[in-house]
Amino acid sequence: MNKRPGANANDLSIGVNIRRYRTAEGLTLKELASRSGVSIATISKIENGKISGGFETIYKIARGLGVLVTEIIIDDTGGREALAVHRGDKADVHRTALYDYYPQAFRRAGALNPYVMVIHAREPPDPRDWSVHDGEEIVLVLSGQIDLHQQDTKAVRLGTGDSACFDSGRRHCFTSVGDRSARILSVSTRGPMTRTAGRLTYS
Repeated sequence: MNKRPGANANDLSIGVNIRRYRTAEGLTLKELASRSGVSIATISKIENGKISGGFETIYKIARGLGVLVTEIIIDDTGGREALAVHRGDKADVHRTALYDYYPQAFRRAGALNPYVMVIHAREPPDPRDWSVHDGEEIVLVLSGQIDLHQQDTKAVRLGTGDSACFDSGRRHCFTSVGDRSARILSVSTRGPMTRTAGRLTYS
């Protein structure tokens, strides 16, 4: 967890987004803590912009809320860009114990969330850490092999060059097969945008 001497604009934006999604779902801090595995005190401090929880903590909170982590960490007030470009030499990375995420070009107020992901997990994690978010997701295996796990269904094995498209509203996760950590391209959708209560939401 990264403590900072004062709240910056990004910390405040993240905290506001978490509180908005939490209250929209009718969740108390205690209920979100139970869903996410993040303590009540930590969530409260993040919501109030007192600390930055780090990407893995925000990732867990997003899982508890049932939203994509980008919907929490990205400020969507910048309008609708006509074009967004991501340069390969400017690669950023967000690391968790399960996956490394490399964000690709996306429009802040758009409906696509693209990542290159390195899959470190070899076994399915705790169900709280499985992904669940509205919309669809397509994954393309760039290298290695993965098992795509979905709630209440048998895992599907995908090799290099294979792809799958699925309902991301069902809990899902990825695991690498063998000694090599697989790399995949994942693109998620959020659906048409509408403006509610002064902010962008997705239907």
